[in-house]
Parts: sequence; C-alpha cells; structure tokens
Amino acid sequence: MHKTLKLEINIREKEVLRYLKYDLDRTRTDDKIIRLVREQIKTGVALAQPGLKYKILPVLENAGGKVKLPALMIENKNIAGLLKNAAKAVLFVTTIGPALEREINRLFSAGEPTKAVILDAVGSEAVEVLTDAVQEALTQQAGPYRSTPRFSPGYGDWAVNENKAILRLLAAKTIGVKMSAQYMLSPQKTVTGIWGLINNRK
Repeated sequence: MHKTLKLEINIREKEVLRYLKYDLDRTRTDDKIIRLVREQIKTGVALAQPGLKYKILPVLENAGGKVKLPALMIENKNIAGLLKNAAKAVLFVTTIGPALEREINRLFSAGEPTKAVILDAVGSEAVEVLTDAVQEALTQQAGPYRSTPRFSPGYGDWAVNENKAILRLLAAKTIGVKMSAQYMLSPQKTVTGIWGLINNRK
C-alpha cells in the first residue's frame, strides 16, 4: 500500500515571470508587474485544489518500439527508449483543479486581462511544481530506484489522444479530470504522462 503524498505547491516567482516571457537576464521587470505577480501567486495558491492519480506498473515487455504494461500497450519508440532500462513505469495524472481556471475567466470577463494572463502563468507553474514534487516523492517511495525523465502525450510523436487510455486506467474522473472529443484536458492545468523507474542495484 502506498503512503499518502502531501501535495504541496511552492510557486517560484521567477518561473512565473518566465512563463510571461520576461528575460530576467536582460530586462528589469517594473515594480507594478512584480506586485501583480505576487498578488496572483497568493490567489493561485489559495485556489489550487491539487489532485493526483497514479499507478506504478511493471514493464512486462519492451521490444520493437512497443512497451507492454498491465492493461496497457504503448506503441511508441520514444517511450520504448525512455523505458529501455526500466523495471517499472509510473503512469500519472496531476491537476490543480478548476477553481483557478474559473477565476481566470472571471478576470477576463471583468476587463482585467493583465491579472488573468498572470494568473494563467501562475497556474502553469503550479501544476508543473506539483508534478515535479509528485515525481520526486513517488521515486523516493519506490525504494532502490532512480527515475527517468517524464514524458507526456503530445510530446514528440506520442499522440495526444493516448490520454484517453491513461485517464481510463487511472480512473481520473474521480479527481475531476476529463478529456473532450477534441482531446483537450479539463481542467486545463492538468498534466498526464509516464516515467520509468530504473533499479539502482543493477
């Protein structure tokens, strides 16, 4: 049985500014923007509703660009390469929930696009740091393993419609994550994907 993970979100101000396309090495950010960013970071933390579903699965077969996991076959050379030396794979979905997205829409409707755009950047950073923290925690719990980089549908040649199988296998609806007929994830600030676990003793 897996330990319960503490889903913390520690948003990095500099990364929010990078999402906003500020070149911190060349451009001095004015004080007004900094104040707005800090204000929206507080808003984002208050609105975030972290959710996680995952499965740690044995890699049953990895040959010919196909990876066989229990209840899932992935036909993709990138994934096969990623999991080349992995004994296990972690399938996951992380989300910060719908409340932040609703606030972004409200800000646009209220004629406050600057705040809305900043809050959107905060949301992107929030789900990224959440996913980083989940990967680190699950890898530590796994024992004598190190993790590969993670990979998500929509990267490289892994088709975004592969999310359908991942969401079904993980019962992602239980944390409110769904996919539209156009393969868009809802809530928008949601990440799905896979990473491998390589035995350190080999």
